[in-house]
Amino acid sequence: MTEVGFQSWPSGLKGSAGGTTSALPSPARRTDEPGARDTGTDHHSSNSLFQPSAGPVQAGFFCWDVATGEINCDPPTFHLHGLPEGSPPHLDSFLSRIPESDLPEFVDALQSMAEAGGNYQIAYRIAAGEGVWRSLEARGRVLADAAGVPTRMVGVVMDTTAAHERQEAEKRRLYEGATRNRRMQQLTAALAAAVTVKDIMAATEVGLQDFGASGLAVVASQRDGLSVVASCGFHDEELAAVCDADTGAGSLLQDALGRDAPVFVASVTDLAAAYLQPAQQAAEGSRRRAWAAIPMADSRGPIGVCLMGFPSPQEFGPEEQALLAALAGLLAQSLERAGMYESQHALATELQRGILPPGPLSAPGLTIAARYQAATSGMWIGGDWYDAICLPDGAVALVIGDVQGHSVHAASLMGKLRTAIHAYACEGHGPAAVLARTNRLLVEFDPDPDRAMLATCCYLLIRPAEGTLEACTAGHLAPALIAPGEPPRLLDIAGGLPLGVDPQAQYPTERIPVLPGSVLAVTTDGLLEAAGGDIGVAVEAFLARLAGAATADLEVLADELLAGVQRAPRRSDDIALLLARLTGPPAR
Repeated sequence: MTEVGFQSWPSGLKGSAGGTTSALPSPARRTDEPGARDTGTDHHSSNSLFQPSAGPVQAGFFCWDVATGEINCDPPTFHLHGLPEGSPPHLDSFLSRIPESDLPEFVDALQSMAEAGGNYQIAYRIAAGEGVWRSLEARGRVLADAAGVPTRMVGVVMDTTAAHERQEAEKRRLYEGATRNRRMQQLTAALAAAVTVKDIMAATEVGLQDFGASGLAVVASQRDGLSVVASCGFHDEELAAVCDADTGAGSLLQDALGRDAPVFVASVTDLAAAYLQPAQQAAEGSRRRAWAAIPMADSRGPIGVCLMGFPSPQEFGPEEQALLAALAGLLAQSLERAGMYESQHALATELQRGILPPGPLSAPGLTIAARYQAATSGMWIGGDWYDAICLPDGAVALVIGDVQGHSVHAASLMGKLRTAIHAYACEGHGPAAVLARTNRLLVEFDPDPDRAMLATCCYLLIRPAEGTLEACTAGHLAPALIAPGEPPRLLDIAGGLPLGVDPQAQYPTERIPVLPGSVLAVTTDGLLEAAGGDIGVAVEAFLARLAGAATADLEVLADELLAGVQRAPRRSDDIALLLARLTGPPAR
């Protein structure tokens, strides 16, 4: 190894990177007292400094001559550094025990401390075997001569391996605790965002990997035995064994249910010891080597057991047990919320299905395609609707509307409006009169201004035999017209206020000729808002996608118009869409 010379100290020495200086007591006399400065006497003969016995503490005393590199020390100092007592008493002997990767910083630290003088403290490590390190700490004082030049470094060296290992273990414990808390927060956030059982189990499966588990099953106790409610990570054979009360896995679950307390099994051996031979047979067909069975309860009471499987033996310390119990409780709450959501969803879907027209729309002289797409966030029910009304005089009324809000109340109000418009139209009223009467009816429905709900509507009266269109809107986007050989355009209609604002509102009507083969396209704002950005840009994009509508299959076109928004992960508004092609006068 290269010798390190300290006879002359370079300027601009680096600060200690391997240790720190601090005001620590010296093993020898305090050198900052009067008369304590080195006078240049032969310090090699001062063996009395190194006579105290280290006793039960692994410690050794030393004195390093800065100029020569010679070190005068007691046997424990050699032993602590893994050197035989007969080793050359030189700094190089001790530096040879320090890892090459640590050596530059250690040497810089020695130089910096010697330059600074006074008390010092430095921690370092030495090789103590293959891949094994011993932690040491040296403390003492740098002595200088009358000119202030450092001459000796005296002190005590101690074995701090045990303390260092405890410190590192505590650091690992704190780090692991912080990591567990972070993972729990992430899983909590994922479960809070999940609204279906499928979403919850998908989030749980990802979170389980962070906790070391590889499978989870929620098992309910029923009259005829155990039943798996939801699972992830387990294969079918394992789930079948879980539900068989005669197997070890089943006994584990029955134990947790009977005791109403978590049961943790650290290994296959422990499983067989606790639940006898059937448990061993069940474990042989499983990829799990440790299990946790935790009773679950929601606001209604006990609901079953959460079984977690681990691919390797586990210790299940107190912190991990508490964490897994918290995870089971969080999962129970999420599943309860998902059950309520799915019940509400089923109710909302059935209500929505009952309000919208049953089956495909059809009318003489027209080909019609209609779509309704629910929002993907919140309750899956809204106030969008569409209708096609065949009138006694051969005309056809196409209606599309949007009630403010997304709730059962909004859907109920939408059903009333659809019925009212249908009745007014069949009575023979024109588009303006139909909307005016419906507007007054809506105001009567909600006399309280603070609770009043609004609605937009577009009413199109088509006379296929005459090739005419009467269009009237109440706060709704005007329909698009795609005439044969012409680009799509929004009809220029002077619309009126939304329904429910002013009981005296009037609704102008535009009469427009329509050629056979022309297509009318009208939608609610959910389709445009799903595109994001500026509404004007969204309208232009909508018209661009209608470019081939005159010759397109309307059913295919309707699916294409909704294809983009179907890919959006979460939408806050539902969508209604009506496409109608004028095929000509109906056959007589």
